[in-house]
Amino acid sequence: MRKRILFSDLDATLLNDQKEIPKETKQALEAMLAQGDLFAVCTGRPLRSAQAVARRYGLDKEGCYLVSYNGGVIYDPSKGQMISYASIPPAAVQRLFHAAQQAGLYIHTYDRTDDTVLAYRRSPQLDAYTAHTKLPFRTGPDILDTITGPPAKMIVIDLENHQRLQRFQKKNEAWAGELMNSFFSCEQYLEYCPAGVCKGSAVKELCAYLEIPQEASVAAGDERNDISMLQAAGIGAAPRNAHPAAKEAADYICRKDNNEGAVGEVIHKFFLGQGGGI
Repeated sequence: MRKRILFSDLDATLLNDQKEIPKETKQALEAMLAQGDLFAVCTGRPLRSAQAVARRYGLDKEGCYLVSYNGGVIYDPSKGQMISYASIPPAAVQRLFHAAQQAGLYIHTYDRTDDTVLAYRRSPQLDAYTAHTKLPFRTGPDILDTITGPPAKMIVIDLENHQRLQRFQKKNEAWAGELMNSFFSCEQYLEYCPAGVCKGSAVKELCAYLEIPQEASVAAGDERNDISMLQAAGIGAAPRNAHPAAKEAADYICRKDNNEGAVGEVIHKFFLGQGGGI
C-alpha cells in the first residue's frame, strides 16, 4: 500500500476554539499514523509554536512533520532536522517595517534562532498575538539590528479595521510583490513571506522530499492562506466553519466544523476506508 499524507492547518481547523484537538480527531490521527500514513501540521505559526502543539499531542514522532511560517519552514520533529528554511531579504524587512510605521500600523517579525517576536514597541496587537502563540518577545526602536538571520515571515496587524490592511497591501504591492508573497490568514493578520513561498509550495516540496505523489496527499484548511495548500494537494478539504474563499477552493466541504472534529471526518473519509480513500 502506497504512503499517503495529510496536511492540516492548526487554528480553526485541527484545533477547536479552545485550542485543543478534539478527542475523536486525535483517535483518528493515531489510527492513520498506525497504518503507515503520514501527517504534517501546516500552519502560519512560527516553528516554536507549532512544536509546542506537536509535543502536547504526540505529533512529534516518526511519520509527523511540521510546516510553519506558511510554508517558509519545513521540519522533521522526530529527527530534530530542518528540511528547509526560506527567508525574506533584509532590505525588504527594513522597507516593510518603515512602510508600516509610516502608515501607523503595527508590524512584527521573528528572531531566526528561537522565533522570538520582534517589534518596535509593546502594543495591544503584540499582547494579543503573543498571548495566542505563547511566544516570547523583544521590543525596541532598533529591534531589527538584533535579528540573528533573515526571517521567514512578517505580520502587519490591525485588530479592528481590515480595510486599513487591504489598503496597505495594495499600496505596497508594486515593490513588495517582487520580493514577497502576501495574504490574509484572518481579517486581522496581513502576512508577508518570501516570494514563491506559501502552504501550497510546502505541499509540493514535502511530497517531493518524501517521494509521495501529490495526488496521494490531502489538505485541510479554513482560511485564505490555506487556499494554495487546498489546491496543491490531491484533495483539498475545508471544515464547515471555513472562509467562503477556502470552501470555493476545496474539493470537499466537511459536515463538521473545527469544534466537532472536521479533520477527524477527513481522516475517516479519505484515510481509514470509510469514504473511498485516495
